[in-house]
Amino acid sequence: MIETYNLGHDLARVERGLWELADTLAPQVAAADAEIAITHCGLDERARASIERVLDRPVAWILLPVEAGYYEHKNRGFDATSGDLVAFLDGDCAPCPDWLASLTAPILGGDARVVAGMTSYPGELAPLANQLDFPYYDRGPGCVRNFFANNVAFAREVFAARHYPTIEPMFHGQCQVLGLQLLAERIPIRFAAGARVTHAWPEDLAEWLEVRLLKGADTVSLLPYVIATYVPRASPIVERLGALPALAIFGLRALSGTWAALRKGPVLKGLGLVACVTVLDAIGAAAAPVVYRRIG
Repeated sequence: MIETYNLGHDLARVERGLWELADTLAPQVAAADAEIAITHCGLDERARASIERVLDRPVAWILLPVEAGYYEHKNRGFDATSGDLVAFLDGDCAPCPDWLASLTAPILGGDARVVAGMTSYPGELAPLANQLDFPYYDRGPGCVRNFFANNVAFAREVFAARHYPTIEPMFHGQCQVLGLQLLAERIPIRFAAGARVTHAWPEDLAEWLEVRLLKGADTVSLLPYVIATYVPRASPIVERLGALPALAIFGLRALSGTWAALRKGPVLKGLGLVACVTVLDAIGAAAAPVVYRRIG
């Protein structure tokens, strides 16, 4: 299941991104004889037919209104599928050659019902940027506590019984909330490091600024769910503190990021990335209601 929300509303960009993705995925879906569902907000018949030719198979196209959010794309796309397991991929992510096989093998083998793949940024700053944006938290041998919606597979009955929750005005934290729900229900999330996708950087500075502010706001929105799962007695205190716990987290993350940049480099670029991310995320957290209202 592929969503196009992250490719934006420029239909030429959406078509180009899907065409490149289809070229990479074609041999993988052929080997698995997989059905494909793709959400979109107005791709014309010519563009859809072109992508189907690259994939060499029909596609279930799900037309959504332009105001549909990221997780609505995910949920509606899932509902258009019929397979016993469903793998989720974002339109702005490039999967490695054996992504689909690596992601689905634990479910097909009967060893798992949810599998998280590895998501990474490209380039020399990837290790540091991954630490900031795509951390995976260990949950025992071969398992993690969280996943990212751009690279995950579910046995059908697991996702069908839950879907991504509707939480307003949260931007991109709903997959973490679902991960906490799976944790509470003692459903393991298997980690498949070989199922790797490369996540594109934001297309321009304006998009990067928006994403960072929204990530900061999401940290404030997500924290109550985390606290309720791990330290429920602290929930009333955390709620009264507003953005302060999120700002404390950003401070600790900045310290670990700074240390990582000094140890592994590139030092100047790494320190600049940590500083910019910390400042913008902090602004997004402190001004969360305004950020959601103006951007989200």
